[in-house]
Amino acid sequence: MFRREVHIAADWLEALVLTGLGVLLLGLLAPQVWTFQGSIPITPQSLLVVLWGVLWGWQIGTTSVVAYLVLGGLGAPVFADGASGWIHFQGSTAGFLFAFPIAALVTGWLAEQVTKMRYGASALLLLMGQGIVVALGLIWQRAIIPVESAWTETVLNLLPAIMVKTALGSLVVVFVGRMLTGHRRHGGDRERHVH
Repeated sequence: MFRREVHIAADWLEALVLTGLGVLLLGLLAPQVWTFQGSIPITPQSLLVVLWGVLWGWQIGTTSVVAYLVLGGLGAPVFADGASGWIHFQGSTAGFLFAFPIAALVTGWLAEQVTKMRYGASALLLLMGQGIVVALGLIWQRAIIPVESAWTETVLNLLPAIMVKTALGSLVVVFVGRMLTGHRRHGGDRERHVH
């Protein structure tokens, strides 16, 4: 969690900017659907909703996700494949949407407890957050639609995509961390040279 590393303005303004950036990134990237030969389509939604909490903490992460969901409910084409509307909070995929803020809150809070965010810690948090989304989403979905495939089969089908998204997200966390700590280090060097 790198919220402590950002010092550009008043705390409330920084939080507002980071939340706005989170909503913007979710709105732009979450509708993407990637299809690989012979596999089920992959969306970056589950990664993005937990990534923002891991980067900036549970408050900014959860607020960004809730604002994103409201935006999509109000008609902005920000859900997977450009979908929108409150109807998506009633169907078989609603459990995934309801799981988004829960996963953001849990992983964001846990990220705040980590003293030094490294690749392994970020990977575990991102994997766990996506696991929350998948578990809650599938519980909801299977309660509405009878599914013949076993839980293990469904999870094994989703696992490669989750692992790829976890690796990508972990690289982003490490990159942001190095960028912020490197910026702080160079800023400290400049201050020493001035005095």
